[in-house]
Amino acid sequence: MIKTSLIAGRNSKELHSYDGYDGEPVLVTTTHGAQHGSFVAVTRSTQGTTAAIAAQGDDAIVLTDLILTTDKVQSTTATVIITDGSNSETLIAADLTDAPCNIALSFAGHWQTWRACRIDLVTVGAVTATLALGYFRIPWDVADTYGVWDAKR
Repeated sequence: MIKTSLIAGRNSKELHSYDGYDGEPVLVTTTHGAQHGSFVAVTRSTQGTTAAIAAQGDDAIVLTDLILTTDKVQSTTATVIITDGSNSETLIAADLTDAPCNIALSFAGHWQTWRACRIDLVTVGAVTATLALGYFRIPWDVADTYGVWDAKR
């Protein structure tokens, strides 16, 4: 038996492991979102717009999770959008006339925004809507402009 450790090439640090349930070592793998993520939740009970995640400089946002719950109210809607004030893209548009909206998503793909944008919850009518988001930020120098972002999707 040869005793070894896995070492990261860029900084020569040992990669993480822990003792598993059976006492044997297990190599730890994780995602950036699980390691460095955050979350936010906002609720609206009147018509209007609330920034769930505000822009911070020119960084971008990567979504890891999304939960949207609403009431069922005649002639109302709840919409989740990404916007920078000039460009906007709709993530979810829910018509709440016939049924409430109850969505819970854990993104497995790469749901990244473009530079300097925010994520808004927009309600039309007197409906109660709660939006919870898991996310992390990426720095501006690796984030795309809207034009580049739009061309990639």
